[in-house]
Amino acid sequence: MSAAGTTPAVALYVGGFEAIGGIEACFQDLAIALAKQPVDLALFAWATDLPQLQTIAQSGVTVYRSGLRRGSQWRLPDHALFWRHGAKLKDMDTIVLGKFPPPATLRRMRAIGGRNRGRRAELQYITAYRPSEMWGATLPGYIAECVDTMIVQSPDFTADLRAMGFAGRIVDVPYLPPMAPMTPAYEPAADRICRLGFLGRFVPQKNLFYLLDIIAALSGTKIELHMFGEGEHDARLRSDVAARGLPVIFHGAVPREAVPGAIDSCDIFLNPSVSEGQCLVALEVLSRGRPFLASAVGAIPQILARGQFGAVLPLDDAAAAAAVIRQTIAEWRAGAWAPAAVADDYRRAYRTDAILQTYFDLFTGLGRADGAASVS
Repeated sequence: MSAAGTTPAVALYVGGFEAIGGIEACFQDLAIALAKQPVDLALFAWATDLPQLQTIAQSGVTVYRSGLRRGSQWRLPDHALFWRHGAKLKDMDTIVLGKFPPPATLRRMRAIGGRNRGRRAELQYITAYRPSEMWGATLPGYIAECVDTMIVQSPDFTADLRAMGFAGRIVDVPYLPPMAPMTPAYEPAADRICRLGFLGRFVPQKNLFYLLDIIAALSGTKIELHMFGEGEHDARLRSDVAARGLPVIFHGAVPREAVPGAIDSCDIFLNPSVSEGQCLVALEVLSRGRPFLASAVGAIPQILARGQFGAVLPLDDAAAAAAVIRQTIAEWRAGAWAPAAVADDYRRAYRTDAILQTYFDLFTGLGRADGAASVS
């Protein structure tokens, strides 16, 4: 809590800010939404002068940026960001981390945070992935020593942290859910091709060569797969699709403002990842009224359990995954997945105003144990 009579000051300390990424989108959404609240907000990042950072600054949030990106294997960008702007943390009541800086930097943050506010700043961390996937069985000592509050997206994440011995506060609250203003577009199924979609980075954790195996197992079904994104596996995926003659269309990376339209262009979305955190894409897809079929990793089981939202795909059996997709396509053709109904169910499950209030209370020192968040 800030000193009496002063506006709470909060640092969103992201570290490396990529053009495409779930934790970056989470912090961007939080920054823009909280800019309208009674809080002094600053975002710290090392990155090029990205449009996302410009949008955050235009919303009224102070952006402290370091442009150094070389030497990341030695954590040089993290050191440069703290060296250039770290002193500003003395004026903060709360420091919210999106990625962890080097141990010595985190300890220094804890030592100086809030020094000019009359009390030590609280250090909070928003999980990007399931803790056991990030750290195995043991929480790094410097994290256990420095972090006061873990903000997680699933009871499984809480269980991981307690098993690792984390003794601080844990709050279970989803990322701020997207609420696209337009009514989801809808084209009746009739007898047309079912357009399957994937939205995300083309990186190993997304398990996209397995996704191609699933598409191959759907041979004889009237489908095509539309892939929105880019990444290190881009060229190999395109080559594999061409060699196997699969019905896959690549659309490249999609700007954030174009995501609703990209989702509306498809009927069902697939996500066979081997690792996820909140999986913001799931919320983006559901906000547009499309069913989401995904592997049971990260917070996905909890998301799918909150409404009529989709189904779980097995991770190691392409034929079984194809059977789940065929069943969903049959239901879609029968009218069981009307976008307006899915989107309405999503809005009932994810109340943006309540979730935003939870984040505001957490960041400003009030905390909350009811409604959208649970504290353990």
